[in-house]
Amino acid sequence: MRIPWHAALCELQDRLAADPRLAQVTIVTGAVDPDSAGPESIQFTDIEETAEWRQVGPLALEATATVTGFIWVVRPGGGEAAIRAARARADELRTVLLETLLADPTIGRTVESARLSGAAYDQGVAADGQRACRVTFRIVLTAHVGR
Repeated sequence: MRIPWHAALCELQDRLAADPRLAQVTIVTGAVDPDSAGPESIQFTDIEETAEWRQVGPLALEATATVTGFIWVVRPGGGEAAIRAARARADELRTVLLETLLADPTIGRTVESARLSGAAYDQGVAADGQRACRVTFRIVLTAHVGR
């Protein structure tokens, strides 16, 4: 039996890390502490597999998992200009993530499909007083799990 979620996350992280637009962005397949994350990061934090498995053949099952992650951007300052800058950069990072998935929705044939399924913005103040924008996103993965 091969469960593909680990391989898909590793491949996606490798592709994002190779994108020159993300050269200064910390990209990890698990949550890290704020000091390790730096001022810009993409962190994949959770994988939740649905309980609906359907047999698609004698040796394979169809499975779905939702990967939750977040984009974190902080900018110095306390005013409107700082939060706009943080939100604009978070949108840029989210766009790169979307473009990466659209370019190859199989993530190197690790899954049948991968798609962004939503996001939520949380804008506030980081522990050090900088303006922060956190975009929590979900990616739905489907795969045939088998031998």
